[in-house]
Amino acid sequence: MTEEQQTEHDSDYQSLTALFIALLKSLHNNDKEETLYALSELRTDIAFKHVVKGLGISIDEAITLLENANDDNLTKHDKDLIDRLKAAILNLIDFSVCEEYQLYDEVIDIVGDSEIDFNSDDYDELLALCKKYNDQYSAIENGDIEYAGAVAALWLKMSATDYAVYWTQNDAKVRPWHMALQGYAAPRDEFPAWMIPPIEYNCRCFLEILEVPRANAKLSHIKGSAKNVTPPKQLDGVFSESLAKCGRIFSSAHSYFSVKEIDKSMLAGFVTRLKEKYHVS
Repeated sequence: MTEEQQTEHDSDYQSLTALFIALLKSLHNNDKEETLYALSELRTDIAFKHVVKGLGISIDEAITLLENANDDNLTKHDKDLIDRLKAAILNLIDFSVCEEYQLYDEVIDIVGDSEIDFNSDDYDELLALCKKYNDQYSAIENGDIEYAGAVAALWLKMSATDYAVYWTQNDAKVRPWHMALQGYAAPRDEFPAWMIPPIEYNCRCFLEILEVPRANAKLSHIKGSAKNVTPPKQLDGVFSESLAKCGRIFSSAHSYFSVKEIDKSMLAGFVTRLKEKYHVS
């Protein structure tokens, strides 16, 4: 992260922590569910901020596009952008609600029916849980969300005949199974969604976009057709869909989406409220 990005992240984490502490204080009263919703809402807002930054637009521009999604006068680019915005926010609502739920569920496992002593080691353990989800995990997740948005913005500039070529950063940090994909290419509509970066957490791989004449000139550097490549066994499927193709940033393979049956109704209510806020259904 740059210094500016770190400052922004730290500020977001402080805001999330304040709501988390409010949740701890409300665990045994009627405010618990509403406080958990507020925590989920803030996490969604932060995630949405990162995806629109990646897409190269402001939050206000994004909300305006979503509000006017049915306007007959929209350009094709705006319609395509709205499709990505809808796919992103629908996924990020589910993801954020489930992420904060996983944090809440771990808290319940520790606290149970007991009252929290805010001067105890148990309280420090709970704060460490919040840091795990809303600082450590979210820093990586937000980077992946923003990068998925940036790649989707690049994808919108492609024509159907343009070629996408998969490249790595070609350094010691590159995972071997990512390196094995380097140089594979295909026309836009044939390029597999699972191979559109990010394909894994903290993925730094990228696509080179080539118009047909340039693609023909670089054939000697292209390994083969990406269309026929099988996903490496090391990939767990979390990034298998790609926002660039209007898929989810985080697929249902993500562990956050595994929730207890007893809590599904509460979480569905959170999701409904957030969809209304963001003008999506």
